[in-house]
Amino acid sequence: MRISDRDDVSHSEAARIFGITAVAVLKGGRFSARQQRRIDRIVEQAREREAARRKNTK
Repeated sequence: MRISDRDDVSHSEAARIFGITAVAVLKGGRFSARQQRRIDRIVEQAREREAARRKNTK
């Protein structure tokens, strides 16, 4: 389930992003390159999933 109609990220994906962010905060407040790639991958997969869903519903 998406968080809103304007946001492609679901609740579980948002929780994963929050977890990655919490670790970054604990380690000094900066994202490592690996953490940023993980977040980018989560967001890109959500965008692709929702784009496919929108394409199939129209």
